[in-house]
Amino acid sequence: MRPRRKSTSFALATLLFCVLSPCLPAQSASAPALAQVSASQARREANRLFNLGSQQFQRNQFEQALATFQQALKLYQQARELGGQGDVLLKLGQVHEILGQYDQSLTRYQQAAEIFAKLGERDNRAGALSGVGIAYLRTGKYSQAIAAFQEALNIIPNAGVPLNGLGLAYIYLGQYDKALKFHQQVLAIRRANRNRAGEATSLLNIGTVYKGRVQYQDALNSYQQALEIYRQVRNPTGQVRSLNLIGELYNLQKQPSQAMSFFQEALKLSRTIDDSRGQSIAFDNIGRIHFSLQQYSQALDFYEQALTIRRKGGDREGEGKTLSNIGELFAEQDQSELAIVFYKQSVNIYESIRRDLQQLPSEQQESYTQSVASTYRRLADLLIAQGRIGEAQQILERLKIQELNDFTKGTRAPATIAEVGFNSLETQIKGKYTSLIAFGSKYYDCEQQRCPQHNELKTQYQGLSKEFQIFVEQIKQQLRDSKLTQVDKSTQDFQTSADRVVTAHLNSILIYPLVLPDKTRLLWAAKGGVLSKTAVCPLGETALYNKVAQLQTLISKRGNETQLKAVGKELYDCLIQPLESELAANKIQHLIFVPDRATNYIPMGALFDGNQYLIQRFAVSNVLSASLTDTDDRLKSPQQTPILALGLSQAKGNFGALPNVETELNAIVKQSTANRNATGIYPGQVFLNPQFTKAALEDNIRGHRIIHIATHGGFKPENPRDSYFLLGTGTPYPIPDVQTLRDLKDVHLVVLSACQTGLGGADGLGLEVTGISSFFMGDRDRAKAVIASLWNVNDTSTALIMQQFYKNLATGNLTKAEALRQAQLSLLQSKLTDKNAPRRSNGDADVVVSGTPAARLANFSHPYYWAPFILIGNSL
Repeated sequence: MRPRRKSTSFALATLLFCVLSPCLPAQSASAPALAQVSASQARREANRLFNLGSQQFQRNQFEQALATFQQALKLYQQARELGGQGDVLLKLGQVHEILGQYDQSLTRYQQAAEIFAKLGERDNRAGALSGVGIAYLRTGKYSQAIAAFQEALNIIPNAGVPLNGLGLAYIYLGQYDKALKFHQQVLAIRRANRNRAGEATSLLNIGTVYKGRVQYQDALNSYQQALEIYRQVRNPTGQVRSLNLIGELYNLQKQPSQAMSFFQEALKLSRTIDDSRGQSIAFDNIGRIHFSLQQYSQALDFYEQALTIRRKGGDREGEGKTLSNIGELFAEQDQSELAIVFYKQSVNIYESIRRDLQQLPSEQQESYTQSVASTYRRLADLLIAQGRIGEAQQILERLKIQELNDFTKGTRAPATIAEVGFNSLETQIKGKYTSLIAFGSKYYDCEQQRCPQHNELKTQYQGLSKEFQIFVEQIKQQLRDSKLTQVDKSTQDFQTSADRVVTAHLNSILIYPLVLPDKTRLLWAAKGGVLSKTAVCPLGETALYNKVAQLQTLISKRGNETQLKAVGKELYDCLIQPLESELAANKIQHLIFVPDRATNYIPMGALFDGNQYLIQRFAVSNVLSASLTDTDDRLKSPQQTPILALGLSQAKGNFGALPNVETELNAIVKQSTANRNATGIYPGQVFLNPQFTKAALEDNIRGHRIIHIATHGGFKPENPRDSYFLLGTGTPYPIPDVQTLRDLKDVHLVVLSACQTGLGGADGLGLEVTGISSFFMGDRDRAKAVIASLWNVNDTSTALIMQQFYKNLATGNLTKAEALRQAQLSLLQSKLTDKNAPRRSNGDADVVVSGTPAARLANFSHPYYWAPFILIGNSL
């Protein structure tokens, strides 16, 4: 028993929403200093301090209450008074919550819940668990919050606080119908108990549900009723929340002046009671008003103040929102470089919240995703406008819950999607701006208090802001200059080297799309030299980027094939149709592209001419550069073409198992050692799983004409040099290490049978690179050709297409380009499916896959399965 007073029971838990319904103001009092005392004295003094802290709490003197409760806790611990410790921990949780210190609040509530469990005090344990739920809500951990509230309800059914918490959680998740049922239930309970402050809280929450359902008048009525009750019971924190919500409603209805008056009143009141959460919301809301009035400098000032408070308090949801607002502000001012940095930070916060939601049903995950989707879409749009399609695609992938949970199943990709990354320039911008915001926070604090250093700090802040803008403009100019340099270099390379490439490849044409801001110019050459550079596509840089991104999304996600063909036809009309007369006149059978910018991301064989896919008419390949393409080297017979094959089939860390890799390697490579596979096509060595080490790759290149790597690939579009493929030990092999590989000079072909190995991105000053594949090529001392992928490839179809490619190549009658084309056609035309490729026991060269017969029913005719692999370099 606690001798100081009777148990507070579950009524104590009703204060857990003190951020919504705190107590009456009165005079301040100070807490006495602690001294070493006996257990009984410690208990008496702790009781006195507890009561004093409660009075300070009622007066909204939260900092004083925090210090007093902390002293009381020490004395209860000294007296070994568990009940007192639990009560004071519950109070500390409430104070930390009001001060916006959510991590500390969570810790205190959890400690209280453990103590009440030991004591068997069900009511107070339920109250503490409700506090745990509130802390999780405030930090965006909604699945944990729902679990805590449910646990509290299991102890005390129909208790108002956990029911209210569940209603709030479903509001955050965007499930308004479910939220409304909880809040109406709580409202009835609170009215029956004549809990006026609780009634106001429920009215606010019901109003927020109506706002989410776009029932603005109903929402306003609920908010105004709540505000009136809060004023009657003298509840300033509840008033702050009401004022902010009413202002947000007016702002949604395009009434900025009315909205601003409510926000300013909320800010003023929140400052007087030290309500940090209320301040951050008001700052953010006032920033939105200035933004809508195109007062961008003022908007940024308020956003930065909101961001500082939200970061300090661990308010992840609020921080993500403010970062998105800042990104929107910079995008509106055509400062895309800055906007992207802030949008990326916002998306990373939302991603961390979504990862916490994976325990919830998919409809709840999807509801939350849709509530924040606009940030993802705006970021993707900016990336596409800059030609950064690889990054844009990865952002858009995150918008679908199915992609988060299952999109890597059956692919050679990581089992989880990594954080959005920052390239080197963005990292610099982020660092500089973070420092600027930190200094700005110091300046704003001083400005509010009119400290003696105010003028000095103001001058320093203005100087830092000016330096930052100069820095950003320098980056923009570097990007513009580098693009022009790249275009000039590529154009000259095309003109001087085209004839050599098309002469070596019979019946071929070399096509260089030159992507310009207002159009795409087509330079092209057939045998005899450059024939024309006058063909023009009206799609300029941004329009082309959008079309390519649309095509990639439809293909890589197995989208509707009718829509896919329609977009493919638009790109065909831009890039191929202007050359149709020359293709016919020269009897062209092989299209060789020197991709520029957006065209790096196009699987050219999947373009549609209105009747059929391009791969059904032509062999298709790419070259990094005409001048660097070795047209002299040829592959010889299989007996003279040994293969070094390396693969990973086992699950490693976040990467799932690839059961078809072992089958793929064994079907391709005929190993000479006794008791090894003798049914393959080409002689060579296989290093699988633990045998596939760094040394196995680096020390065995010499003597092999083909290197075949079947594993997981990790592509980093924001900085391709951070990409990697996975060794059989589960260790990443960094792509820059490829540049140090010796003995690549005699390697004719590298096959990267993994995910996204053909993609590139903005490297350094925004120059386009060809991703993982480019590191194996690039000069006369490197490999002559690479086969790589443009998206996350399916494990089974990849195994099939690779085996068919080698089978075709081994005939000696086909070039690499034609062998790959025929392998792709075998899937497109359903001549080769999972169902039609059972294991063979007679040692022939038919393709094989692993898995049970019941699983071998897939039709691989969709371009997702056959179009990802592209041939780069020497295609002979």
